[in-house]
Amino acid sequence: MGKVSKTKKDGKMTPSEEWSPRVSKRKQSGGTAWRADWWERGALGKYIHRSKQFRDRTALVDWIEQERRARARDSALTRRADRRGDSIVTLANLSPKEKAALASAVASLRAVGGGADVLADAVRTYAKTHLTGARKKIWRIVGEHLRIVRQRRRPATYADRRRNLAPLVAEHGRKLAATFSSAMAEDWVFGANTDSMRAARRRAAHALFEFARRRGYINSNPVTTVERVEPPPRDEVCILTAVDAAELMSRAEKHAPALVPYLAIGLFAGLRPMNELRGLDWRDIDLDGGTVTVRRASSKTNRARLVPISPNLRAWLETVPPSRRTGQIFYSRRLLDWLAGKKPRRDRRIKNPGKIKQSGAIKRIDFAPLPWGQNILRHTRTSFRLAQTNNAALTAEEGGHTAAIMKQHYANRTIRPADVAAFWNILPTKAARKSKGTRHEPK
Repeated sequence: MGKVSKTKKDGKMTPSEEWSPRVSKRKQSGGTAWRADWWERGALGKYIHRSKQFRDRTALVDWIEQERRARARDSALTRRADRRGDSIVTLANLSPKEKAALASAVASLRAVGGGADVLADAVRTYAKTHLTGARKKIWRIVGEHLRIVRQRRRPATYADRRRNLAPLVAEHGRKLAATFSSAMAEDWVFGANTDSMRAARRRAAHALFEFARRRGYINSNPVTTVERVEPPPRDEVCILTAVDAAELMSRAEKHAPALVPYLAIGLFAGLRPMNELRGLDWRDIDLDGGTVTVRRASSKTNRARLVPISPNLRAWLETVPPSRRTGQIFYSRRLLDWLAGKKPRRDRRIKNPGKIKQSGAIKRIDFAPLPWGQNILRHTRTSFRLAQTNNAALTAEEGGHTAAIMKQHYANRTIRPADVAAFWNILPTKAARKSKGTRHEPK
């Protein structure tokens, strides 16, 4: 295939124009691949980019030819239907696919003792129960559902739901919701690569179709019968040692002071990073009263709580000048990854990062990697707080945990008293000099 014409985006194509994707050769870590790219109108009415990739060019060309023939056949059937109107259905104007479907339906009825005379009644019943009054397509219901979620739920919940439903819209968005079966739902859920992604897909799809059922778009939720997928539970959560925590705060103090409040509150107050910590405002930090307020709107448990400010957390927060204690707590994923010694993430908006010249005046230090895991700041605080107080109920109340989570993740962890004391005595440099070795532990 040589030069390939690009599909027009104005939606107006003459009968002589045919589907013709752009073919290109791509380099990959394991070798090369051949990919076809094209634009087509998506479920939301806007043009979206599509692609298909194969390891060799021959397989890609064969797939393109098969797809082109299928598209041409469908287009021809549509044009013929438009010309004849199809207002009156007869055997003469049925397409081959429709005739085959009719023959299959008659055969199915005969197999169970029925006849062709009940076929019309069966079709009318199906149309009444599945199509009439339920002509909503999946992509439209997704749009309605996301608008409600955005109005009533936390921003993180909306972002998560939107991300997990995007593949459903891409694959099944044009289908009527009433025709989406449990088998389709199961295939889509288990089409994800990992158990955690499968579980997320099932939760999102179940919420979507339950929303559709309540609104009367469908009679039953097709996801209800899909097997639940639960990732294997972790025996023990990942935490930082007192030495690693001190190193992280030291790096932030020297090289990224703007990130100090975020890290200090995460380490010594244990707020959830996604919802509670990133949305925290300085107005929620009461240094005089000695508490951090987690508001109901950002709390995962849908209830507010007060977290005590430990003496060392107070010392870190007081390093911020009073004039800068306004607005939301500063957060940067790139700075956090850098301080933790993780490789920086590639910006997907930059196609050729190698062509961008980096300034030679400032060269960042390559830090040794620290042990890192999901919610590690929160897990670290909870573990050291439980070891310091030996009070699971108090620790759970401060962290917004359930008793089951406390028992599953933290109950059997052993931390030496010396490490507990060292952790709660992690101080900024100036405060550490003034303390002259005085121990600082939360009350």
